[in-house]
Amino acid sequence: MAHCQSRSDWVGEIHLVVSTSLYDEYQELQQLCVKEKADWLILDGYQFDFNYRKSLNLNACKLAMLDDGQLIKAHIEDSQLAMIVNWASGAEALTYRKLAPNAQCCTGASYRVLRQEFYQVKTLPFDKRNRLIITFGGSDPSQLTLPLLKHFDDSFIRLPITIITGSGYQHLDALSDLIKQSPLSVEHFHDCQHVASVFQQARLVVSAAGASQFELLHCAAPSILVVTADNQLFASEQASKQGWCFVSVKRAIQAQAHHELDTKVKEQLLAQIVQKTIALWHQPEQLRNMHGNAILARQQNGFDNIYAGLYPELVNQSGQITHDE
Repeated sequence: MAHCQSRSDWVGEIHLVVSTSLYDEYQELQQLCVKEKADWLILDGYQFDFNYRKSLNLNACKLAMLDDGQLIKAHIEDSQLAMIVNWASGAEALTYRKLAPNAQCCTGASYRVLRQEFYQVKTLPFDKRNRLIITFGGSDPSQLTLPLLKHFDDSFIRLPITIITGSGYQHLDALSDLIKQSPLSVEHFHDCQHVASVFQQARLVVSAAGASQFELLHCAAPSILVVTADNQLFASEQASKQGWCFVSVKRAIQAQAHHELDTKVKEQLLAQIVQKTIALWHQPEQLRNMHGNAILARQQNGFDNIYAGLYPELVNQSGQITHDE
């Protein structure tokens, strides 16, 4: 809660679920929907599996789910779902209709939703971009930031590097010490409140292949996406087909227990990333083409399209959406 409220772009309300048992959590969530006169309950998280959803008795409130492929992987039919949202490119080809026969499928890039800052920032021309950006998500669960920076330290190239770490990153002191000792020109943003404007400066990005790839696409940032988990693979492979990014190592790299990568495998991954990064950095026409492909592939109207699915009765005869409710 504190993290949400600390963000400059936070505009929502927070209702804490304080139950100590799953049964009480179901009851509390159901009561909250009644109290708020909710039309929809939208779930986003791996913990909201079939058994969890089956235990909810929502009455008039409809159930929607944000998904990145876990519903497909579970392969369990769920007639309770009224909407599924998966905004990965190519997601419209997935077999959601067989698994959720009553659900409206808001799938594909036209349903993509980003934070407002990404729609407000102006795209910086490629010629004005001069940073290599490294970011591995909110907590960097595979712990790649520090060793990757060390690999760049050991290389014979000197690139201007920007590192972004999220609020869950646990190695700030070690990272700060390494940056102080590094011969590289390194700037570091922790729990960054202006990610869009930083991404605009990217000549090239090395990023975790999670949800941040959609933000990078919108900022037209040529990227190397590092896949460390199965659920990241589909969206990343679809993104690579659009020509604005490369996917690093794909299925050869899989997260192990506690998100730890085998040391030898990790070293191989990092060496490949550095090699690919340096090679791309010196191919400006390739990067320029990737930048242009991203501009062509990005989408702008995801929220309106989802809203139209949630409240079709509020879409007037001309197809415009009214935001009165």
